[in-house]
This record gives sequence, C-alpha cells and structure tokens, in this order.
Amino acid sequence: MKKMFWLVTTAVCMLGLAAAAEAQPATSSAPQVLYVTASGGTFQGKAAKIQIPKEIVIKAAGKSVRLAALGSGIRKKLVFRVYEGIAYADAEADLGTDPFTALIQGDFAKRIVMHFVRDVDGGKIRGAFQDGFDKAVPAKKRSPELAEDIERFLGYFSDGGVKKGQTIDLTWMPGMGLYTVYAGKPLPPIDDAALASALWAIWFGDKPVNGGLKRDMVRFVTKAE
Repeated sequence: MKKMFWLVTTAVCMLGLAAAAEAQPATSSAPQVLYVTASGGTFQGKAAKIQIPKEIVIKAAGKSVRLAALGSGIRKKLVFRVYEGIAYADAEADLGTDPFTALIQGDFAKRIVMHFVRDVDGGKIRGAFQDGFDKAVPAKKRSPELAEDIERFLGYFSDGGVKKGQTIDLTWMPGMGLYTVYAGKPLPPIDDAALASALWAIWFGDKPVNGGLKRDMVRFVTKAE
C-alpha cells in the first residue's frame, strides 16, 4: 500500500517512453520524459488511503533535482470527491512568506499531482481546466502566445479520461518546459513559463478552484487561513 501511488507514477514514466519519443518536442534540447523516483518517508493522503512521498527526485537531461512535498488536499465537486491534489517544489526554493505567489511566479522545479478517486471523462477534465484558466487569466489578458499554448494544453484532454487510481502529473522544469502525464501517457512538453504560471494560478491564485484545497496543498509550509 505504501508504494502503490508511486509505483503508478514510476510506471507512467517508464512505460510511456516509447509513446513520448514519437511526439515532437517543444524545443530540440528538451527531454521528452522525466524520470521520477520517491525519496525519504511518506505521509497519508486525505482523499484516498495512499502513502505519498515527502520527497521526490526528478532526473532529466543529465540533471537531478530534489522536490519536497508542500501538502495535499481534496478537490470536491458538489458533495463528490474528485481527486487528491499534491504539490511539490524544489527543496532549495525560497517560498518566503507568501508561498502561493512564489508557486505561481517562481521559475523553479515544481509539480502538481492529481490523484483521482473516481472516474472522470476527458471532456469534464478539459472543461475544468478551461474554467480554471478563465478565472486565473481571463482571455482579454492573454498574449497571443499564451492563448495558443493554453489551447494546445487543453487539447491534451480532448479524448479519453482517467479512472479511479490514475493521475494527471504536471511538472514545470526551468529551461525544459511544462510536462504533462495524462493517465499514464506522457505528452510533449510546452516551453512557456507564462503557461505554467497560469496553470499554477488555478490552484494558488486569487480565484482558486477551491479555497480549502489551496490551503491544504501548502499545509506543510504555512498555516494560512
């Protein structure tokens, strides 16, 4: 049970290698797959009986970075639990007194894992991300480049969906791009820091997807109410 969650994540990275290699990279130097391993102890999830690593190590392009868990929380839709949101950031990053702003604006390695506790189809996932972007960065405030990359990102969720126990993994790696793994399928990285900021603002901005989830996802580093 303790290794269940991260066995899934590791399998995602390893088994998706062939599929990701076929995709066209956002930049020629960006690796197509991130190798993620657990490090250190674990903590109990809130929405599911899973043990979540307190630290992970990401290896890519000959580099290695250690990320520390900031917390986790439950995303609910009406009375239904949808996923457990888990946030990580570079263990060396200075989040200061306002970790929410630091996570949105900071150009350091950071990661959000959405561990689903129920089946959700692709259309609903796309719609949820669309609503999140509309609140975080209204269309009239987007540059043409950001608008294009948001549409590209949303296009990743046009088909399929996730089953209970599967994850969507979102990782920003400075100089490499935004990496998305969707229900076990690695997708081409998008090298756009503005997109990563808009995406993190869905959880940590002024109009987050859920206020309680926003607080819980950084509960290890702040007692913000």
